[in-house]
Amino acid sequence: MGPNIPTSPTTSFTLERVPSSTRPSANASAQTVSRPSSRPSALALPRRRRALTLATAAVLVAGLGVGPSVADEGRDTPGARAAAGLDAHAAAARSGYRGRNQTSDGRPGTVVGPPVELRGRAAQVRNDVSYEIAPGVTLREWDQVDGRQPVGQVRMNLLTVSLDAPNISFRPLSPTYVTSRRTPSEFARWSGALATVNGDFFDIGSSDNPGTYAPQGVTIDDGKVLTGSRDGWIPDVNSSFWIDNAGLHISPLSVQYTIRQHRDWVVSGMNHFEVPKGQIGVFDKNWHRTQGYKVTDGKRFAREVVLRRNKVLTNRATLSRGKKIGPRDRVLIGVGRGAVQLKSLRKGERITLSKRVEGGNASAAISGDRPLLVNGVRTVINNTIAHPRTAVGIDADGRKLLILVVDGRSSASRGYTMVELADLMTALGAENALNLDGGGSSAMYTRTASGASAVVNEPSDGSERKVANAFGVFYNGELPPVLPITPTPTSTPTSTPTSTPTVPPPPGR
Repeated sequence: MGPNIPTSPTTSFTLERVPSSTRPSANASAQTVSRPSSRPSALALPRRRRALTLATAAVLVAGLGVGPSVADEGRDTPGARAAAGLDAHAAAARSGYRGRNQTSDGRPGTVVGPPVELRGRAAQVRNDVSYEIAPGVTLREWDQVDGRQPVGQVRMNLLTVSLDAPNISFRPLSPTYVTSRRTPSEFARWSGALATVNGDFFDIGSSDNPGTYAPQGVTIDDGKVLTGSRDGWIPDVNSSFWIDNAGLHISPLSVQYTIRQHRDWVVSGMNHFEVPKGQIGVFDKNWHRTQGYKVTDGKRFAREVVLRRNKVLTNRATLSRGKKIGPRDRVLIGVGRGAVQLKSLRKGERITLSKRVEGGNASAAISGDRPLLVNGVRTVINNTIAHPRTAVGIDADGRKLLILVVDGRSSASRGYTMVELADLMTALGAENALNLDGGGSSAMYTRTASGASAVVNEPSDGSERKVANAFGVFYNGELPPVLPITPTPTSTPTSTPTSTPTVPPPPGR
């Protein structure tokens, strides 16, 4: 029986499977990456506690008016549309923004028409196939035909993982340096993962001005903070998918650093792609090489201090580029007032840093831009701009993990808006869900019906993109043959519409 998926806060429809041929899987090739001699053990998960309250959800929603998932980043307000005589969809079509910040690549999204009012008719699910690729892990692929224009259909790939199954564990996957990139399939071959999907948004830059390629959020692996900032790259909005001894969680994390000798100095974070004005950024060996004024967004009023074994080694008014950061070194970059503060440090002076992770005692974490659902409350408002999407979700009992990739930017699949993505995650059973990077980054690599591994979705770039990190699902045992799961071809009767719980956005959003 297909899930009941609401198309808007006031309407819902049901899905009906339509017999058809099996959808062909994408089969993008992947370069083999040599496996390291040892891999940190993946983290097995016990039962998880419910981490957030509805009061927390309301606090999170209060910040949702800021940042990339708003239809036109503050310009697409009801008042502005009314003044121009436009509805939301016409305004989005006329805008030059078109959700460019909703994915790392900055490409404009697809402006979609209004949701189709099906009036009791069933939306169709075609080419619906499912496989058990490992005990407790299923892969489902399907095309959803809903009539919303353009294209009128969307292609999906869903991994469902039972947290009660034996031999299952998880890990965020990062390259040797946080400024390097790999494809999801390279991450899988390097680590031995059963399945991987792309992870955090990252500083991709452009063809004529490449970025640092560093993740924009918090990255924690085996308890070690690889990247993170005090405020997030969308302050008060960013959320993370993280693991502790209690299980899986989706909630905000931040990394707080303090210079013990100068506690009033503001430290922006560790290996963060940009040091804000008036603050000091910290970079260590995981950053690999210094990148000059790229980390200050071109601001020249900056200063660089190199610490070796917690003592000032050098203090200079120009930022180095291409200098390798040693295993016992840390580089401090100050911008504006932060540069003035660093100037006061003398060679040989002792400087020590303290660190804490706020939001949870995470042993592993990757980030997205914002939560889609917090304890069943939908916390996104964009329903006019569609992109390829990647999302993770956890059910109410904390015993099931959902990993979804939605194809887009093609004649076969338009992609999803943020509201559509949240509503689908609700229909699939998620209580908490997070939007990861999308666009050309969205890719899923896993075991297929033949038992071989491949990219199972159709990345919008035509092949996998190299990304900053990934999330891996591991099966720590001998894999049995893949088992097809035959769906029961029954028509789902239309149910009474149920509203998706929402919290009103702030005024003007």
